[in-house]
Amino acid sequence: MLRFVLENAQDTELLARTVANHLVPGDLVILSGDLGAGKTVFARALFRHLGVNEVVTSPTFVLVKSYQGRFPVEHVDIYRVNDAEELDMLCIAELLEEGHLVVIEWGEKALGLFGPSYVQVSLERLDAEVSVDEEVAGDAKRFATVEIVGPQFSGRRGQMESEIGEIWSVA
Repeated sequence: MLRFVLENAQDTELLARTVANHLVPGDLVILSGDLGAGKTVFARALFRHLGVNEVVTSPTFVLVKSYQGRFPVEHVDIYRVNDAEELDMLCIAELLEEGHLVVIEWGEKALGLFGPSYVQVSLERLDAEVSVDEEVAGDAKRFATVEIVGPQFSGRRGQMESEIGEIWSVA
């Protein structure tokens, strides 16, 4: 598990690019953090580095938004999902099996439900008082935790951790 501080939007962008460089079809990315922590800001940057040229918005009310980049990408928000039956209706397991990259905001609610392998990026705001413009732009300082879990990442984990460690002082 890697822990470090993202000083601004450029750091969030750099982390997203670093993670994106190691993702392949069928991977699962879990984004965790409170409201306003930067999950959607991270997802936008991640998708941009995966070749998505569309405007990426939070799928809070539609639950799943599909994009096409280097491969199919699904942006999922399960904040409003209350039980396993609702989660099953989103067909996340099937999307992963079909080779879609799935990124789930509030995904800590689904850990372990879609297999043992995932990258979890947890974000926590450190700036108690930031302007609305800074928040929307992702310029608030954030504490990041990146955890790379499971056999699907066994051949990529070391390189990803090494690259992140070269950029930030990792605790």
